[in-house]
Amino acid sequence: MKCQDAQKWILLQDSGEMPAKHGNALAAHMHDCEPCREFQFALIESQQVFQTQEEPSATAVQNVLREARLNVPEKKRATIWVLKPALVAAAALVIGVGLFFSAFSPDKVGMELVVNETQLLTAEDQVASVMYNGLSDDDLAFNFLMTYEDSYASL
Repeated sequence: MKCQDAQKWILLQDSGEMPAKHGNALAAHMHDCEPCREFQFALIESQQVFQTQEEPSATAVQNVLREARLNVPEKKRATIWVLKPALVAAAALVIGVGLFFSAFSPDKVGMELVVNETQLLTAEDQVASVMYNGLSDDDLAFNFLMTYEDSYASL
């Protein structure tokens, strides 16, 4: 156990807040460490010299708390604002390089429209295209003849 930890446990032991599981480790450290024994002795001696008879008043406690709040150091703000100009510059550079290469490459198309033949048909013709998709030329010819046989017979 380090002396810093031992001194923390000594203070907790004095206030009655030390967990029992640390008692043996603290006793073993105190047996071997003269500076920690002196620290504990100085603590006991100061309590005897400055022994108080009563609890501090509520006003005194409020005054101490108010002073503590006033003297709290300010929280450091995140320094992300320093990086914002660099991020904006990097984004502008990437966009500029992209526009440069897209403008000076005539063999490349920025956007390509792909339309298959079914999309150019009317809605009724699209249904027929789906129905006859996959049929051989002979099957299509037979279907054509069967469909329009009645209209030729009436002529």
